[in-house]
Amino acid sequence: PLEPASLRVACTCRRPPPRAAMVRGAAHQKAQEANAKKLASMKKAGSQMEARKEGLKIVCPACKAPMTNYKCLQQHYESKHPKETCPSEEQCAK
Repeated sequence: PLEPASLRVACTCRRPPPRAAMVRGAAHQKAQEANAKKLASMKKAGSQMEARKEGLKIVCPACKAPMTNYKCLQQHYESKHPKETCPSEEQCAK
């Protein structure tokens, strides 16, 4: 059942060497420590949603879209509500 050499097709694709299933020894310990350090720093950072709420201080009275400052609100009014006049900064603050 062996084929003659003339009929055999050579494989042109190269397979990568198999990867190690698990890191062992000192490298494993080092990886665990680095991961623990990374997780601890992420816990300290806090939520991005909280920081976002602090940054969005002005709300558009027409569509309730949050803005970071009054200048953004003026640009928003020019593009989204061109027929209406932009309210004063005091009226829009949260």
